[in-house]
Amino acid sequence: MASEKESLPISNRMKKKMEKKTSYQRTKEEFERVRENQRKKKEEYLKNKQQREEALQRYKQKKSETFQMLSKKTKKGQPNLNLQMEYLLQKIQGANK
Repeated sequence: MASEKESLPISNRMKKKMEKKTSYQRTKEEFERVRENQRKKKEEYLKNKQQREEALQRYKQKKSETFQMLSKKTKKGQPNLNLQMEYLLQKIQGANK
């Protein structure tokens, strides 16, 4: 083996030596790979969190609108059944689609 290395020109020996990664290079690459994975996980988490917040906001808005519509009263203080019937009709039509 030693004779094979000696028979190679110096440039080839240096090329092979340079192709090997040092422990520092391997550690650095591992660190970069781990850091990239953590960054991707964080981005995905933030995206999911944003989607959840938007969905919750839409839900609260819809619930508030429904409550406002159903809680309306007549001049005498009775519930407005006409609005309640419209709401139920919309709900049934939405379920059929």
